[in-house]
Amino acid sequence: MQPSNSIFNFNGLLRKLISDSNVHAGLRVLIAMSMAFIPVLVLDSIPFFTQNSLHISVSLCLGVMASAIVETDDNDRNRRKFLFTIVLCFFISSSCVQLLMPYPVAFALGLFTSSFAFMMLAILGNHYNRVGFGTILIAIYTMIGYQADIIWYEQSILLSLGALWYGLFSLIWNFCSPYRSLRDQLAQLFFALSRYQEKKSALFNEKEGSSKAGIFAVRQQLAIRNIAIMARFDQCKRIIQSRFKFNQQQPELDKLNYYYFVAEQIHERMSASQYLYSQLEKIFRESQILEGYHQLFLQLGEEYYQMGVAISDKKNYLHSRRLKWTLNALADQLSLLKQNQAVIDNKKALQGLQGIYENLDGINTLLLQTQQTEQNEIVIVPIEAESQPTQKAYKQLLAAMTAKNPTFKHALRISIALLVAFVLQNSLQLNHGFWILLTVVFVCQPSFSETRKRLVLRSIGTLFGVLLGYPILILVEGTIIPQVILLVLMAFFFFTYVRTNYGLSIVFITIFVIFVFNLLNGTGMEVLPYRIGETLLGCLLSVLATSFIFPDWQFQRFPILVNQLLTLSGRYFKQVTDQYQHGRSENLNYRITRFNTFQSDALLANAWQSMLFEPHSKQQLNQEVYALVNRCDALVSYIAALASHRHKISDFEKNIKIQNLINRTSKQLFLACHPQQIDTKQIVKTIEELENFDPPFSGETLLIIEQLRLIAFAAIDIQLILQQINFDGKNQG
Repeated sequence: MQPSNSIFNFNGLLRKLISDSNVHAGLRVLIAMSMAFIPVLVLDSIPFFTQNSLHISVSLCLGVMASAIVETDDNDRNRRKFLFTIVLCFFISSSCVQLLMPYPVAFALGLFTSSFAFMMLAILGNHYNRVGFGTILIAIYTMIGYQADIIWYEQSILLSLGALWYGLFSLIWNFCSPYRSLRDQLAQLFFALSRYQEKKSALFNEKEGSSKAGIFAVRQQLAIRNIAIMARFDQCKRIIQSRFKFNQQQPELDKLNYYYFVAEQIHERMSASQYLYSQLEKIFRESQILEGYHQLFLQLGEEYYQMGVAISDKKNYLHSRRLKWTLNALADQLSLLKQNQAVIDNKKALQGLQGIYENLDGINTLLLQTQQTEQNEIVIVPIEAESQPTQKAYKQLLAAMTAKNPTFKHALRISIALLVAFVLQNSLQLNHGFWILLTVVFVCQPSFSETRKRLVLRSIGTLFGVLLGYPILILVEGTIIPQVILLVLMAFFFFTYVRTNYGLSIVFITIFVIFVFNLLNGTGMEVLPYRIGETLLGCLLSVLATSFIFPDWQFQRFPILVNQLLTLSGRYFKQVTDQYQHGRSENLNYRITRFNTFQSDALLANAWQSMLFEPHSKQQLNQEVYALVNRCDALVSYIAALASHRHKISDFEKNIKIQNLINRTSKQLFLACHPQQIDTKQIVKTIEELENFDPPFSGETLLIIEQLRLIAFAAIDIQLILQQINFDGKNQG
């Protein structure tokens, strides 16, 4: 949704260079590595070290590279702790490699046990997961620069110094711009919301919105886009929690937290489904009003994008005046439509259309309030406290030593694959066999689908990297400074794209490695074929490990994910209906429940998408599972719609019919969570009662009743689908 004008595109590029955290990550590495090559320019040798200045600088660069790969986005205090831990672990790991390399059997045993132990650290949290990964990575980097004729601690010190230098430089960088990463994540969140809104506008388009198949396809795309939105929400939440832990009085942080708070409410409203969209085109096809809704959706999506730009550029958001005109025009058309005798009998559809309008108007109000809040005092929003471990570290590790724990299974896969890779390296006398190990570390992921994606991207990226690296190396062969410049530039591009385009980043890191070898021993040309062959061998090992060592097929995860989503949906529904009794509130408990529900919905959709990348024999009951995922997503959307209109109903205690309908709906949600209690005859009876439930209400009350019916019907659909699906592991092939 960015403007296509070339001037605006140039401004967008300039803004990306200034504000994008991925570009900042690349710039940090660019500067740190450039300064690591100062010894090459001013000294021939350095006291205490036996290697020449060029080899010393390359080792420092590898330390910088490893430190940058495992860098965390946290508050300064935790960053300092992490840096101390990572440098210590780097030195120990590298020293062990230097001492054990001459003894293959001892090295193999050490590689297996240490890899398993370090990967198990993920149980203790994301920081420890990065420490474990980085320690294995630095061990392989030590193998790359291993020289039998130098003192064992020299290489270890250089790699650790490189990691320390980058860590300190990153701390200074972060001190100068402490909220840059949060601003970028929030901006990306609003961009993701914009893309979601743009796609949802297709439901009111004549092309997609006129058929059930088209609407079904749009809903599927929305579920996929919601995965990216929830990933952004989760990342923003983690950063905010981390910053608030030690920075309670920070106006800028309060402002950014308020943006997150607004994004939560927008997401709830834009996820809402007030009516069966497939029926809108049939009922209102003679009217142009659906095109008005289509345009309003697009305009709101553009506003989210402008909000993201404002956050990224540290400017105040300016609300578009044309939105007010569009809303007023649409309100007039809706008022005229209600007087049309041809559609006046479809009061439920009209009320649904009115509900959609009120929901969009509510989003517009949120955007207006954001502009007004920026001009006045920022509203302080309560923050969810960062969860703390309930057990001691060693107890958590011992409890995780089970075949049911995903971290245990992944640690075992990685350690076995690395052991096999080392055995192949030694038995086949592969001079550059460490590339097999490096590929395993980066490609082997907890799930088969992620491993397969990484495999394809890494293989293609390596091939293109070699094809591009060969002519470049010919041009600069025999010159040091141009090779150093290109090496540093490749590192910059790698870190700029590694989070957004993994395949492209592999092209740059391949060229980076080629220059590393050429600078170390002049063998850049020789390693090209080894790079391709051993990368493919590492990819093969990764696939075999994921497929045969405690494989985690997605079908096996569905029972837990579905039950989790239905349980959270029940809690979400309960809190929404309570607010119809006590009044609207965005209290912290409600926000946590809402976030967990949407996140669970995204996890279920992601599991379905991942299953499509697995072997066909592992894809069980495709149609039934897809129908289940679709209905679960619809259920959350219907509850979100009920939530978007929540307000205190006067005389709620006296309104027995609404209370009865809420209780019936709540019961259906409970039964969906407990399929063993489902009675087919009772389901048929409940469907008849809901279809015949036609109380003499109108206006907002009718909208609430229809939304409750949609939720109940979705829960019943889920019950019926669960009766058709057998999640018994014996039938999984």
